[in-house]
Amino acid sequence: LNKEDKIYSTHRCHAHYLAKGGNLNAMISEIHGKAGGCCGGRGGSMHLFDDNAGIVASLPIVASVIPLAVGSALSFKLKKMDCLAGVFFGDGATEEGVYHESANFAKTHNLPVLFICENNLYSVYTPLNQRQPDNDLTRLAKSHGIESIQCDGNDINKVKAVSQEAVKYIRDKNGPYFIQLDTFR
Repeated sequence: LNKEDKIYSTHRCHAHYLAKGGNLNAMISEIHGKAGGCCGGRGGSMHLFDDNAGIVASLPIVASVIPLAVGSALSFKLKKMDCLAGVFFGDGATEEGVYHESANFAKTHNLPVLFICENNLYSVYTPLNQRQPDNDLTRLAKSHGIESIQCDGNDINKVKAVSQEAVKYIRDKNGPYFIQLDTFR
């Protein structure tokens, strides 16, 4: 992603924050509640932000950042900016209505948003196979007409290749894209 691209994340945001270029010292200070933290020491571990790196928000409420990222993508499109919004969420977020409303809106308006589902097979303590008929969550994105791919989230080379393909697809003005990264918590 470019510096101008924006990302939104969950309470498991630390790697996303660092990968996008967030300030390590500010993150550590935030985790320790210090005033020099990226949120002034008031956000703690679950709320990381770095405007200079394009990290808009990380929130612990399931699926809460998805509509924020879609709104950001709408803003980019309306302003004719060559930017995209990336949003990280867990498999449990795909079971929230706001995911489906956001995915439908993103596809309907052909928005530059990258949905990144980190499928760790659990929503709190309930395994995915007790909540969904199939572990392939790309079917949910495909039901909204969104291009999708499932990938081994523990293979960094595959993740990089799939991510590059998705970003190119979005930058070519083809609309949203959904990546399912299979991992284990």
